[in-house]
Formats: sequence, C-alpha cells, structure tokens
Amino acid sequence: MEIGSLVEQCDGSAVRRVGTVRSLDETEAVVEWEGGGSEHLPVPLPESVRTLVPGTIRYKAATDLAALQGEFESDPVEVLAELVRETGERTTITGLRKQVEGLGINTQRFADEWSNLRQSLVARPHIRQDVKKGLSWDGDGGSSGRSRREPSAAEALRRLADKSRRMQATTRQSLSDVVSAGLHELSPYERLAAHALDVPVAEWPQQWPEPHPEQVPEEVRLVAVAHIGDVSRARGRIVLPGTEPSGVARKAAEIPLSLDLLLLLVPLVAMPVPSPAADKAVNVMSGEYARNGLRAVMDSFEQEPSTDAGSEHAPEQKDRLAPFLIRAKALLRRTLAKQAREEAELWRDFAEELASRACALLADPRVRARPDGPAYEWARHLAEHPDIPAEIREAARSAPPTTVGEDAEQAATAAVNQMGDAVTLPLVEGVIDESVLDVTNNVPDETPEAEQEPERDPQAEIAALTLLLEEERSSAEAARAEHDRQRRAASAALAEAEAEANRLGLRLEDEEKRRAEAEARAHASEAERESARRDLEEAAQRIEAMTRQLQRRDDELRQSRQTARGASQAQLRQARIDTLRMLAAVLAEVADQAVHEGEGTGPASALYRRVLARAAAAGVLDIGVLGEETDYDPVVHRAPGGPAARVVVERPGFVWQGPREPGPVVLEQAIVRRAEQ
Repeated sequence: MEIGSLVEQCDGSAVRRVGTVRSLDETEAVVEWEGGGSEHLPVPLPESVRTLVPGTIRYKAATDLAALQGEFESDPVEVLAELVRETGERTTITGLRKQVEGLGINTQRFADEWSNLRQSLVARPHIRQDVKKGLSWDGDGGSSGRSRREPSAAEALRRLADKSRRMQATTRQSLSDVVSAGLHELSPYERLAAHALDVPVAEWPQQWPEPHPEQVPEEVRLVAVAHIGDVSRARGRIVLPGTEPSGVARKAAEIPLSLDLLLLLVPLVAMPVPSPAADKAVNVMSGEYARNGLRAVMDSFEQEPSTDAGSEHAPEQKDRLAPFLIRAKALLRRTLAKQAREEAELWRDFAEELASRACALLADPRVRARPDGPAYEWARHLAEHPDIPAEIREAARSAPPTTVGEDAEQAATAAVNQMGDAVTLPLVEGVIDESVLDVTNNVPDETPEAEQEPERDPQAEIAALTLLLEEERSSAEAARAEHDRQRRAASAALAEAEAEANRLGLRLEDEEKRRAEAEARAHASEAERESARRDLEEAAQRIEAMTRQLQRRDDELRQSRQTARGASQAQLRQARIDTLRMLAAVLAEVADQAVHEGEGTGPASALYRRVLARAAAAGVLDIGVLGEETDYDPVVHRAPGGPAARVVVERPGFVWQGPREPGPVVLEQAIVRRAEQ
C-alpha cells in the first residue's frame, strides 16, 4: 500500500464504501472516502478494509463498474474464475453470487442460470470442486488472459500515446494503472506525457533528473512537447476571480512552478536525428530558452567533423542531418527575429557569439574539405544571415582566417582597398555584378580602331559603383528605420499589455487578500459563536444544578420546620437568603452573556428571560435595565469606576421580595458606570 492506493471497506461480502490513501506512515493511514469525509486508520489496516490491486476484479468495480458490467455480461465465467483466484479460499456458487452483487454488478440477466454457470466454472482450468460442491483455486497459474507478461510503465505509456491504436476503456484504464504505479521509473518527458494522458501523478520531483530525449519513443515525445507548450501558455495567463479555470489551467496548477518545463526542450531540439517532436518544440521556445537551444545545436554541428568516420559515410550522414539542418534554420529564424527591447544587449552579444562560432567552423579544415556537407552549409548560412548586423558579421570575418568563395566579392574588396577615402563596401550578394567589373575581358575586338571607344577610367567606374552602393545603403537605412519604428511601436504595445497584465495581477492580489481577510473574520466569528454556545450550555447546566440544589434546600427547610420547631425564624430567613444569593450569582453570569451577545434575539438573551421567569416564582426580581440612567444608590448599585450622582446600568442586579419582608433584600448589586454629562 502506498499514497494514492485505492481501498475498500466491506460489510460482510458487500462493499460499503471506497476511498483513496492520502497520507501514510508506519502507524496510521489517512483515507479519503468517496462522497466526502476522511478517516485515520491504524497500520496494518483492519480486516474490514482491503487494498485494491490494479487489474483485479475489485479494482475494476471501484474504478469502472460499467466496464466490469460489460465484461460480466459478455463472459460471466471469466469474471467468476478471476474472483475465485483472487479470493484464494474455498467458496460456493452462492457465495460468488453474493460477492458479484456486493460489487454492484447487476445479475438479473443470469437469475436462472447460476447452476449452468457453476458447471461451466468447474470445467475451467485450475477450478476444483470438492464433494460438497465447494469451489477453490488449484495451482499457481492464471487464466489465459492473465498469463501474459505485465508491460513496464514505459511500454504501457508508449501504447497509451500511440494515436493510431484504438483500445477499449478497460484496456486504457489497465495501462494507465501500470503507468501510475511505475512513475518513478519514467523520464521527465514520459512523466509529462503521462500527465497529459490523464494518468494520476501523485508526486512530482523537486528537480528534473538529467534528460535523455533520445531514449524516449517519438510518440511519447510528441505528447510531452504538446503538453509543455499548453502548460507554459496556461502559466502565463491570468485567471480572473469568479472565472472557472480551463482543463489545461487545472493541469498546469498540478505541476509545481519550481519545475522548469521549457528547459527540457533544449536537449530535444539539439538531437541530430529526424524528430517531429523536436521540430514542434522549436515553435514553443523563445527568449533565453531559444538561445540555449541554438547553442546546443551549434555544439552538435561543431562535433560533426570529429564524429565523421570517413568519406564513405558522407552521403549517409548528410541524409541523416538534413532534417536537423532544417530544424536548426527554423530555430535560428525564431531566435534572431524576436528581439525584445529589454533584451537588446543580450541579443547583440548572442549574435556576436553565433557569428564568431560560424566563422570558426568555416575555418576548420575538416569542414572546408566537405563544402557540400551539413556543417559547412549551416556555418555559411549562419555567417551570412541578414538578421545579424553587418558590422558583427564583418568583425567575425576579420577575426579568424576565412576564405570568400565569390570572385565578384574579391574584386569589389580589392577595388575598394585601392580607394583613398574611408568608404567601406560590405560584401552584399547580388549588389556587384561581375560583368560590370570586367566588361572588357573575353570580348573580341571587332570594332575598327578609329571607332573604338576611349579607354575607361577605373577611378570613374569605382566612383559610379560607390554612388550605386551609397544609394543601396540609403535604401537599407530607410528600411532599417522603418523596421525600428515598427519594432518600437510593437514594444510600446507590448509594454502597455504588460502594464495592463500587472494591473490585473494587482487587482487579483487585492481580491485574494480581501477574500482571505473575510474568511479569517468568518472563522473568528464562528469560533466566538462556538465558544459562546459552550459557555451557555455550561451556564444552563449550572442553573439546573442550582435549581435542584434550591429544591433540596427548600425540602430541607420544610423538614427542618417540621422537625425543629424551635429553630429561630432569623436563621431560616438567612439560610433562604444565602441560597437565593447563589441563584442570583448564576443569573448574573447569564446576564453577562446576554450583554456581550449584543442582540435581543440571541440564545443567551432567550435563556436569560426563561431563567428570570423561573426565578420570579421564588420571589427573585431584577433591578435596573441595561443602558438605563438613574440616580446612584450605594445599596443596590456597585460602581467599579467610582460612584457618581448619575449612573448608567451596565448589568442588572437582583433582589428578593419575601412575603413577610418589609422591603426587598439585595442579593446581587447592579453594576453601573458614571453617566456622561
């Protein structure tokens, strides 16, 4: 038994209720029963409480009774045989019928067929019948359906994640139980996929172990990536008070926030193998996670030359890395295109890092030896990417030795180097045409000498090219300015959205605080009400006791008058006054409760009126009314704050008016305070 296990409490052969173990230690287990309520049970559990093992008939009855009803109607002998095997004790067909009905299975359809079912059951393997027609299980083997090897948690999860396979609800539940029981064996990707497939996950690790996505089946990786994307988006949303959270939001709340989900996508996208899950993960990553993923991709390409076994494997390696190259380019576009205003410095540092590593990879002789290889194609694509600023690319090219593959670029660079000014021509593909730079090469001279054009001036041509380049540069600057303007507008809109989200978050926090304060006040009021109720009950008990004591005193007085006629009337009077003073003290306590209750219709006020009515029968009357202003009388008033001419009654007092008394006898003085002038 462990936390999350199902248990059932039986009353004879009938199941009374089913519950889930929520807490467990060496001495007791806390079980939460269906329908509400929890109970502390000793460990080991009582005989009336049994643990339900996944896959058994009782477990199916507790988790999916409708499916078990279908199994019983299609093959009742199989279900009965399983019950005999699980019971492990001698039983009868009548006992089996009671067990089946106790599990909640409807047996009306087979009301007249139990004798035939017993005969069919006896014909099954491992079912033995004794001379008294008792049934028992004979042998260690199971039925044909149970003799197969139980799949591991990873195998069961792979079958659950396979969308191409259709399965019955009972099979899906059985596989889900196997996965739930073996969660400790699963990798982070498999655990997240199990959570996405509605497998109960009782506990989460404090931190992820070392992820190895290459060891996880592709269908499981796809489910995990989709779940990571859904949960990450749900974590970023704000659920307003009174709004019912969606299913994804509820699932996201079940995963601790300390577990970084997007971190698992970094090694996934860097796998140098075809993987639709890794391709899908590219669209989920952003910010620092995307940059770390691109660094990991760069590591894979930098390791490619050292892992190349020889030229005979080049075609095979190129085919294998082709999908990886497409994924890397998609991640590069996503990483470089999203430049947030607050991350401008980080973005520039990252662009410099990528350009430097790309130029270093191009300078590697092993990469240069294979210009058609994936590593060379990736490094060249990265070194010439237009989203990386030109000055960063130029600085990266000038740092390591590199070779430019285009003759037109070499010619333009040489021409610019001959100029005496500070004009710089960036190597932009398509701006300089080789035919413009070398219009006289390889062209036969068919024009007569007199008609030939004069020799061209190289400086004039360079000046024309420089002017053309300046125009292109102006166009590029205008486009860049427009891009910056749009980026600033988008940043302003994003800042406004973030501010609105912050305002909503503050409002939500205020609402949560107010709700918590209201709940605290409600709990405090409930505690005070409960304390007052207990005090009133105790006071009522004391009043009843004092009433009985007063009756006994009256009886004793009557007996005393009958037996001792010589007793003085003064002694009898004093005894009665002492008894009545005890009653007045109790009445004062009840009056205090009514005063503190603050409302005339409360239970303390009602009790005070009832007791005062009963005391009036003995001649005990109250003096003063709560809040009444009167003259101070030291005989009937007691002023804790000091006497005054005019006082206000804070608690009534009590007097006794006997039939033979010349005036009222003060039993309990009224408590008063100084009246406000």
